[in-house]
Amino acid sequence: MLMILVFMAGVNALQAQTQHASWRYDLFTADENQKPIDGVAPLKAKIATDGNFNKWQNESITTVSLRAGGVTSPQLSGLPTPKDGEYYVSRGLAKVMQDHPEDNIGSRFGSKQIGIIPEALSTSPDALEVIRGMSEQEANSGRVASIYKFSSSTEAVSRYSGSVGVILIFGASILLFPIVMFISIATQLGSAQREKRYAALRLIGATRKQVSRIIAVESLSAVVVGIVVGSLAYIAVLPLMSQFEFGGVRFWQSDLTVQSSHYVLAVIVTLLFCLIANWWGMRHVQVSPLGVARSGKVSKRPRAWRLILLAPGLVTFIWLSLPSGTDWLRDNASDNAAPLLILMVGIMSVMFGLLLAGPWLTSNISRLAARHTKSAITLLATKRIAMQSSRIFRSVSGVVLALFAGSFYLTGVSGIAKLNTDAVANNGYSGLRDATAIVSGDVLPTAFDAKLRQQPYISSVVASGANDKGNLIDCQNLTLYTRLACPDGSKPSDEVLLNFDSPTVKGVEVLKSTPTTTSTSYLVKLDSNNDLDKLRTFVASSIGDSTAAWVVSGTYAQIPIVNPIIPELANLAYVGMGVTLFVAIASLIVSTIGGLLERRRSFVTLRLGGMTVGQMKRTVMIESLIPLVSVSLVACGLGVWIGWVFISAMSDSAEPTLTPLYFAIVIGSLAVAIVAIWLVVPMLEKITQPEQNQTE
Repeated sequence: MLMILVFMAGVNALQAQTQHASWRYDLFTADENQKPIDGVAPLKAKIATDGNFNKWQNESITTVSLRAGGVTSPQLSGLPTPKDGEYYVSRGLAKVMQDHPEDNIGSRFGSKQIGIIPEALSTSPDALEVIRGMSEQEANSGRVASIYKFSSSTEAVSRYSGSVGVILIFGASILLFPIVMFISIATQLGSAQREKRYAALRLIGATRKQVSRIIAVESLSAVVVGIVVGSLAYIAVLPLMSQFEFGGVRFWQSDLTVQSSHYVLAVIVTLLFCLIANWWGMRHVQVSPLGVARSGKVSKRPRAWRLILLAPGLVTFIWLSLPSGTDWLRDNASDNAAPLLILMVGIMSVMFGLLLAGPWLTSNISRLAARHTKSAITLLATKRIAMQSSRIFRSVSGVVLALFAGSFYLTGVSGIAKLNTDAVANNGYSGLRDATAIVSGDVLPTAFDAKLRQQPYISSVVASGANDKGNLIDCQNLTLYTRLACPDGSKPSDEVLLNFDSPTVKGVEVLKSTPTTTSTSYLVKLDSNNDLDKLRTFVASSIGDSTAAWVVSGTYAQIPIVNPIIPELANLAYVGMGVTLFVAIASLIVSTIGGLLERRRSFVTLRLGGMTVGQMKRTVMIESLIPLVSVSLVACGLGVWIGWVFISAMSDSAEPTLTPLYFAIVIGSLAVAIVAIWLVVPMLEKITQPEQNQTE
């Protein structure tokens, strides 16, 4: 119940972020969706500004400029359109301005702050956003949209719909399946203990229908308690969820609240999951007076039809691994949703097909081991696996699913490290030294370097001629402002050409002749990188709104320019895998305990026949290890392969690799599962003691 509510709250918050920004969607689509309306004066609007003054430190400030065309112009709900020089700021930016008054950030957007952007129009309490008024000259220049009406939030297209929605459903399936299996296995453990009680009730006159009602009431009572406890736990973790950051910002706490209709749905889903799992776990319970005598029946040998769901997924990814399939994916990935749909269907086919085929794989692997073993203990264990392959695989299925999903995810996110490295290597500005910035623009003021030197936070400034091929820098200043150095034998006055807009270079060559320059940039050495925003504000106030200019930091240029959502999705994948493994291993422990209790008579008989407790422990360990290790390795191999195909098809920049962390997680997960079983098997000694079984 807690996981369902948390998942619903997360999805609601993601959707709400889109709804909060739906009014900006109208600005992007004005050319296609906005048409003149009689009697309505257009609202002139544009997103962002020329240059990069809409930044604070290394974060972007989403800037929307508005100008009302008249009294009939549309305006944002609850927010009068600002006039020239006026501006609103988000709650997050207001806090930044309060904490860093020396940066004078507000002067970049106007002369008067007139309010705070309301929650309904701001994506996050941490979002850096500005709504400012434009001058008439600015409204008539550049690319400006004409807005005649704002659409409702429900009309906006969510960035988490479509393909991302499918991925969210896929992730939810991976998280919830082990829980359903856990409930089913726990119910089986309970049925093994309650079977004799049900038979006793039948002996004193209870009908089968009455026993079924008792089972239903017992299950329903536990479910109701779980729903209440899960709901209270959700309320308790809600403040913690509001501190969780996604994309570098938090969610509004009101967006994390599950609506009453969604809560009812969560209750219904929980009831269905638990009742179905209980029914599945209790379906073989014998409730006739003599039914307990036939407990522990042999399962049917799994047939090859169990591969029917796995086969289509394998065929799909085999084709996608071939040159023809790879070319088809790359040609169609950006045009339609068919490739992603095929990939997701193939992944689901392999994932659930692996679970369906698990007993067949387990049975055949155990029979192969029995055929070649000379150990009586191994023979006993493998024969039992062959006879109870479905039940034994069910106990390890959660771990197998977690390792498959984890292998798929971790293979996909493993390329992020290289992606970050490439992002820095392809950014020539990362060659600037720390606490260094370059100021460039279309037309900067005359003798601007003298004005820059007058600022107390600037230690040195040098002018640099620039053209469309790069910046001219003399050797004397090259090492002062960049991480590069002129070749040996060069003179301090020699010049090199350095293009900051191209990938970083390891070395430079001295120019034989000085090329023509068309503009001037300035390399600035700051006392501290914390002074960068003072420089931005000074440059913005010096050139005004009509000229585009850029202030680029050498420190921040060395930080990868990668959407923060990408690594955070990777972190969520790690968290999801951890939760899934935790539930799966708990399920494995419960299943092992249940299996030992169900086979109590068999173990007592073996012990009376001369088998030692140590030999019985080894038997149980072998019974668990064969399906756990063998099918887990198959699941890991399939997960890595499918993750490789998926990422290779969907991204030209991310290259999947197997990192040491992946191997550590796989080996660690198997080790934890094995230790968990080893900690359970000592109960064999107690349950097989003759004095504990005198009535058997």
